[in-house]
Formats: sequence, structure tokens, C-alpha cells
Amino acid sequence: MNSRLILLPLIFVWFASCTSSPLLKIELDAGGIARENYPLTIQINIPLNKEGKYQLINENNGESYPAQVLPSGELLVFIDHMDAATKAEFSLIKATESKKQKVTISQTEEGVEVLSESQPVLKYQTAVASPPGDLPDYYERSGMIHPLYSPSGQIITDAFPSGHTHQHAIFNAWVNTQYKGEKVDFWNQHSETGTVEHVSLNTAEAGNSGAIIESQLRHISLKYGEVLGEKWTIMVYPTDDYFLFDLISEQTNTSNDTLFILEYHYGGMGFRGSKEWNKVDSTHFTNTWEILTSEGYTNENANHTHASWVSASGKVDGQKTSVTVFGFPENYRYPQAIRVHPSMPYWVYAPMVDGEFYIAPGAGYKSKFRYYVPNGASNPEIIRNIDQSLKSPVMATLLD
Repeated sequence: MNSRLILLPLIFVWFASCTSSPLLKIELDAGGIARENYPLTIQINIPLNKEGKYQLINENNGESYPAQVLPSGELLVFIDHMDAATKAEFSLIKATESKKQKVTISQTEEGVEVLSESQPVLKYQTAVASPPGDLPDYYERSGMIHPLYSPSGQIITDAFPSGHTHQHAIFNAWVNTQYKGEKVDFWNQHSETGTVEHVSLNTAEAGNSGAIIESQLRHISLKYGEVLGEKWTIMVYPTDDYFLFDLISEQTNTSNDTLFILEYHYGGMGFRGSKEWNKVDSTHFTNTWEILTSEGYTNENANHTHASWVSASGKVDGQKTSVTVFGFPENYRYPQAIRVHPSMPYWVYAPMVDGEFYIAPGAGYKSKFRYYVPNGASNPEIIRNIDQSLKSPVMATLLD
């Protein structure tokens, strides 16, 4: 008797929502793969209020997912769970109630911080950060992610590491390039030929499906000025047991000359690990990190192999921490070659290992990465699930 009294209102709410006029109808096909904590971006054909709250409802069973309109006008749906056999028609409707947002954004003079409930996830640096002590000003940097935290609060990245002050946590820069017939190094700032900096913040907002940071950066030749304009889109998702976010880089050659990225052993989207893993930092060093790739390579044996994902782990503040970074299948030369340093805690997706390429005036270069940050050691099953979902995404079809 009591169970019926509880269920009847729920059935009524589902029935009421399903009988309301949908804004869109979309078929979702899981493709025979069970999905967990899966962010789905859908290109839609109608304008929607970006401030509005929406949900996508399975018309067969009433299961619903929060939906959010991105600055691009696309729809972001966060699928916490979807059965492998799911192939159903979904209706997009306005959300009837507003739930507390799991991910939120806090802006300061230094940058934009994303929090999951009360726990910090990451900070994107908008202000110019200076190197410690009396180190030269050419090491100054903005337009990077630091700190990156574990769910229990350990800082996993290092922004101005001892011995390699020019490496900046999560950062993007080419190394061995040729521009106007001359070498420009955007990575090694001490070469004083190039650097990268934050220009402007386009968007910093949070919704039920994720927190979005969109920013503009530029890659500068110190002799000739801006060569590349770059847009970063950082999307942090409302997961419960671990942190999950995407970093999308879209570079455009804004100059009137071609930028040649020459064959080299490193350069690209880099990751610099904790100061506790840095042997050169005698003040903070406590242990060395461990690397594992999708192909089973470890530590220095992984250098210049190809990987769809790379996992780095070690102890910080006496606790096990780890982060796994996945490349998206649409990335150039996927699965990309990686550079793993033999003694320092840094590695990078480095497509120029496989040969020269170029970005012509007005042309672009896009790369996408997904970051999985658990409490403690990475879960191999979650890594498999994320990797499989990237390689075989949910199919979304707009219905008439």
C-alpha cells in the first residue's frame, strides 16, 4: 500500500513531462556499449535559451539526463548511466525543477577555478604568473591549468618546476618550428624566441551538465608578433567518484606566413607532474612517478611509442594519486606519439615525432583530450570504459 502511494506521484510526473510538447526529438543509440559518466555533445538545429535548464527524457522508460546549451549553441547531455542495449527516442524538454549544481565556478583576479561541490578540481590561469625567487621574467606565463587537484585535495601538477622553469603544469606549445625562415620555440621561453599567453576569457559558466571555461590565447614570435591564435574550451563534468574534464584546443594561424612544425622529439599538449616527483627539487622530492600507456609501456620505455591514453601516478602528501589523459580519435595522427622524459615527471602528446607538418595562414589545428582524475590509483575498468566510449561514441540523430 505504501509503495503504491510513493510510486503514483512519480508516475504522474513522468507522464506529465512526456505529454508536454518536446522542443526536440532525438534518437540515441548506445551501440551495444554500457555508458558510465558519458558526456554527449549534440549539434542541434533550433536556437535555445543558453540560460535555460533542460532535460532529455527516454520516451520508453522515463529515464532522464540533464542537458545544457553550450556557448557554441550545441547541446551537452551528461549521461550518468545508459544500458548497452539502449536505442530509443528521447524528448528534449524544459526542466521542471532546478537541482543543485554539482560543479560550480569561482573567478578571482588570478583565474577561474572549478569546484565539484566544495572540492577544487582545477584552476585556469588568466593573470600572468611570475616564476619564484629572482628567476628571469621571460618565464612568466598565463593560459595554463594549475593547480590540478585530486578529489581528496592533493595538487598533481607543478607550474614552475625546479630545473625546468619553462614547463607549466597543463600547457600547450610547439618547440622546433620554422617561421619566416627562422626558428621559433614557443616552449623553451629561455631561448627568447617565442612564448604563449592568455588573451581573454570568453565564457565561464556552470550548469547541470558541466562547467565551461572558454578562453583565447596566442602564440607569439618575440620578433614578429602573434603567429597562432588559440581557443581553449575546458569542460568539467558532474561526476561523483572522480574528476572528469575535457580540454579542447583550436589553433588558427593568424599571420600571413606558414608555421612549420618540424620533426622533433617533443612538443604539444604537455603535462608536468607534482614537485614531489621531481628529483631535481631536493626540497620537495619524495618519490618517482610511474607511467603506463594504453599499449602496456611503462616509464622511459613508453617514450616515442603511440598511445590512446597515458596514466601517470605517484604519491603526493603521502597519498597515492593518478591522472589518465586520453586523446580523441579525431586528433591528428591518432593515436599520437608521446614523449616521456626518462628522469623528469613530464610527458606530452607529440605528433611531430612522426614527421613535419604545417599550419598555413588562416588554417587551423584542433586537438581534444579527456582527463580522468580518481582518488588514489586509476581504475582499469573506468579507463577501458572511457577509452571505448571515445572510440565508439553514442550515436545521436535529430528526428523530424
